[in-house]
Amino acid sequence: MTDPDTISADYRIRPAELADALRVLVEARQPVIVWSPPGCGKSQIAQQVANEDGYRYVDIRALLLDPVDLRGIPWRDEHGRTRWAPPSFLPPTDSTARWLLNLEELASCVPMVQAALYQLTLERKCGEYALPEGASIIACSNRENDRGVVHRMPTPLANRFVHLELRTDVQDWLAWAAANGIAPEVLFFVQMRPELLHQFDPESASKSFPTPRSWEIASNIVHRRAGLEPNLERSLFQGTVGEAAAVEFAAFLKVWRELPHPKAVIDDPENAAVPENASALIALCGSLYRMANDVNLSSIVSYAMRLRREVGEFLVGSCIRREPDLQHTDAFIRWAAARTQ
Repeated sequence: MTDPDTISADYRIRPAELADALRVLVEARQPVIVWSPPGCGKSQIAQQVANEDGYRYVDIRALLLDPVDLRGIPWRDEHGRTRWAPPSFLPPTDSTARWLLNLEELASCVPMVQAALYQLTLERKCGEYALPEGASIIACSNRENDRGVVHRMPTPLANRFVHLELRTDVQDWLAWAAANGIAPEVLFFVQMRPELLHQFDPESASKSFPTPRSWEIASNIVHRRAGLEPNLERSLFQGTVGEAAAVEFAAFLKVWRELPHPKAVIDDPENAAVPENASALIALCGSLYRMANDVNLSSIVSYAMRLRREVGEFLVGSCIRREPDLQHTDAFIRWAAARTQ
């Protein structure tokens, strides 16, 4: 018989799973709090769910609230009685729209603000104010051991939430990156060095470290780095993803810049040179994936068939992640058939 004390499980969920979980809980109007280290994209996923499912998204920075902010300011009505004017960031009680309220950095609030949220999360009221029928509440926060400004959440408030912990997942991030304009240099570097997607050590004194969020910032730098001196460029990357990751990424970019133009591959895939350097080959694949469309995919597939199997699959698979409709083209069907032989 298995000893229950020896059973362990990892209940952390991937970003793609978080989106599905939020949809279930938001539809059920069950408050949920998402915990993760810094930079994992939990707030971005929440906003994505709201946009895709037709919710009006309200980002409430709970850390900036005072306890009286939720109840509102007092005023005297025509009968001389005191009423409270609810804050404008809360949706009107009589609204017929669907709302998703995200209490950002809830655990960073002082205890008195957390206490003020008891009634709102459980009874959907705060003083005289009531949430509209179509409103749902979620919260996002860093964990207590992440060296952020975090206060221990009171048990009565914690018991009102479903608690989910988010973990990073390289494949989920690559799929998102391919669809959201992340620089191919960044995308393929992370593909080669997946352990550098997220490296957060709460005991480290370093102020910069690699996370999904900081790689998105690095991508913005890559898009605009033309004309920068190499030393300045490395400094920018060091300030974004940390020294160790920046050194490796700068070396990768040096290889990337030495590549021939990928148009030569598309124009003559049967005779175009195949780089011997592995980093250069992956970099070339990055350029080709970025250019892939239903017109030139046939050339890309022809070139991929000349590469080592794992590299060719990497190239064609990246094209499909970026543009899923390409899997219906004759070129991809030809590729898939050849892979099964």
